[in-house]
Amino acid sequence: MGVLPRAGVSTSLADEVALHVAAATGGRTASWRVELGCALAGAVLLDLALAGRVVVRPGQLLINRPGPLADPVQDEVLRRLAARWRAGSAEEWIERLAPLVRDRVLDGLVARGLLFPEPGRWTVRLHPGAEREPVDPARSETVSRLLYAAHRRWAPTGRAARADEPEAVTAVCAAVASCVLAAARRLMCGY
Repeated sequence: MGVLPRAGVSTSLADEVALHVAAATGGRTASWRVELGCALAGAVLLDLALAGRVVVRPGQLLINRPGPLADPVQDEVLRRLAARWRAGSAEEWIERLAPLVRDRVLDGLVARGLLFPEPGRWTVRLHPGAEREPVDPARSETVSRLLYAAHRRWAPTGRAARADEPEAVTAVCAAVASCVLAAARRLMCGY
């Protein structure tokens, strides 16, 4: 799990998840659009929850403090959450936000030089100088839990919830896994 941007570059959980998936798939993220989108949408919701902007519980997602943030993807997600008259669940929002968040996060990483597209293909490759060890073990474990929830091969092992883990992490990881499973069922059943 050692793929993170260069030292001194700040990243969100979604950025870290995208970088890990790019490394785990050899940069071929287009093959995993649904799983990646769900993981990134979950990561953005977790960033908002850990910042105290939203409250995520099983079956419930509520806005705590609307307003601008430093991250444009988080700003857009928070704006969309605030614009809805009905709060909904984390699962509903992850499914709804996944395509938008996936495209915006990957575009942002390319614009910041942390990822770069390979000409003529829909792949994303890690920038040559983008590796270092994570410094915050709790954050690294949260990224691992999100990765495992989206696709078992993206994380080295399954992560059980820690006793001191925020309720939002457990709820969002369960919602990501539920959304990926629902998408797989829709693909298999043809509707």
